Amino acid sequence: MHLDKLFDKSVLVSCPPPGSVNVRIGNAVEGPGGRWIPCASAIAGGAYVSCVYEVGPGRRQVCAGIHPTSCADEALSRAIELATTAAA
Repeated sequence: MHLDKLFDKSVLVSCPPPGSVNVRIGNAVEGPGGRWIPCASAIAGGAYVSCVYEVGPGRRQVCAGIHPTSCADEALSRAIELATTAAA
């Protein structure tokens, strides 16, 4: 199942911005929807976005870049929520 299908269309899920770097990685969240790894990625301008990636061949990282934050821990917290939803 694709993560973007789990969310309301008002939530933008996309590829991480070019040059982004994962700076915080959370524990895997596993469920019927797969095994997802939450992370916070640093982007240009000192901001962070919440990202998740599904474990498995051919899977890619996606991020919810609609609400960047200035705090890596806050971005990771949001990513954990995304991973929990995706795994459910």
